[in-house]
Amino acid sequence: MTWRGFRSAELAFWAIWLGALWFMAILVAPGLFKWLPRPEAGLVAGRLFYMLALYSLVSSAALLVLSNLAGELRAGLRINILMAVILAVSVVELAWLQPYMNTLRAAMAGLQGDELAAMRSQFGNMHAISSVLYSVKMIGALVWGLSRFGVTKDSKPALASKA
Repeated sequence: MTWRGFRSAELAFWAIWLGALWFMAILVAPGLFKWLPRPEAGLVAGRLFYMLALYSLVSSAALLVLSNLAGELRAGLRINILMAVILAVSVVELAWLQPYMNTLRAAMAGLQGDELAAMRSQFGNMHAISSVLYSVKMIGALVWGLSRFGVTKDSKPALASKA
């Protein structure tokens, strides 16, 4: 594959992954909780976020490899570290956070009163951690791609340079 082919594959892979991350956060998850009863919405959202965490694991690993594969494409140290952090966040989500939240969700099904309130509080804490990790992944993927594909604070719009 030529340099241009690697670059195009990398850009397409990044754009699809980034779009999936932001689409899920902005439209899908809020829509689920608007149109479905809360327990069902939580179950569906949990499964979708699990699938997206798997996709993020594959995507971040593939982009880390693609961005360093050819000599001309070697990514800088900062963006390699950023993608490694995103990869680590995906591993944490899959290995610890998702299973733990599923356990809490199942345990809440049979509880009432104070026990249910305590379990909901614990689930709320895990949801907050999940939201922070997901935000790190979304923003990290955006910053990674903008850095990788040459969008910097010093970049000038194409139209401005022609005037």
